[in-house]
Amino acid sequence: MLIRKFIGQSSLLFIALAIALFAFGWVRVWVVKLLNMGQFQTILEQFRDYEKFAPIEFDALFTYSGRVGMTFDEPIVILCTVVWCIARGSDVVSGELGRGTLEMLLSQPISRLRFMLSHAVVSIGGLIALCLVLWAGVGVGVQTTMLKETVPPPSVRVPFLNMELPLTNDPPVERTFPMSEQVDVLTYTASVFHLFSFGFFLLGLSACFSSMDRYRWRTIGAVMTVYVIQLIMYGLGKAAESLSFLQAMSFFNCYKPQKMTSLVRDGDLWSPWSLSMTMEEGLLPPLAYPLLLLTLGAVFYAIALIVFNRRDLPAPL
Repeated sequence: MLIRKFIGQSSLLFIALAIALFAFGWVRVWVVKLLNMGQFQTILEQFRDYEKFAPIEFDALFTYSGRVGMTFDEPIVILCTVVWCIARGSDVVSGELGRGTLEMLLSQPISRLRFMLSHAVVSIGGLIALCLVLWAGVGVGVQTTMLKETVPPPSVRVPFLNMELPLTNDPPVERTFPMSEQVDVLTYTASVFHLFSFGFFLLGLSACFSSMDRYRWRTIGAVMTVYVIQLIMYGLGKAAESLSFLQAMSFFNCYKPQKMTSLVRDGDLWSPWSLSMTMEEGLLPPLAYPLLLLTLGAVFYAIALIVFNRRDLPAPL
């Protein structure tokens, strides 16, 4: 009964976000083919000193898999994930209290543990489904997008003169091929897992704040305050060497979908799932980062359950 109730409450939000994520994933892949990054390579090389501020290595921008992988860092994807997690997490206690429905629910033979677990099952299940919907949108985009490539006639480089001499008089040939020849959708398995871990952390944090307050707007405000402070710490840590310790203290430092794409491109599909190999720019193995987010999310959920079990609920206004 509870799960059916929570599914009904969240269905409209889920459908809207799922449509947005699927359409964005599809269109985002289609847009990739419109940009010929080879024309910008010389320009980008002039800005190598600022590469640390970019969410992706410049070398990855010149590959189709790298540019498609940027989908998981796009603000629309992050926004949809944050909206779902904060909306669902903040609703668990303070939302029900604000509507005056929590006492009515708990007057039924339902334990508080069962109440919170039912809410968590629906919220986490919805988050998993949203991540898979985005992945499906990317997959459909990769399978339906056609690329065009101009193949020059065969040539030979003249030593010492640094010149290319064509071997035939044939004009360049234009070749059309599907993007799936260049991009394997399985490359983004670890990126999808990172997105889910990021959302799970926010779900747990929102549920924790929700269990302590009776007003949902205050719960949302508290979560957004933590979110913005952590984002500023992450930005300052990347901007200044002397403040790099702030970056390590931000949970955004554990969200690395682009790095996972690079690991797959340089190694194999199992490279992001290692707990023994350390990354070049990190102290921990690649799998440790999403596991850290999952652990923190689970701790916040446990705190929420303890607080909710011990709390005297205020009377509805």
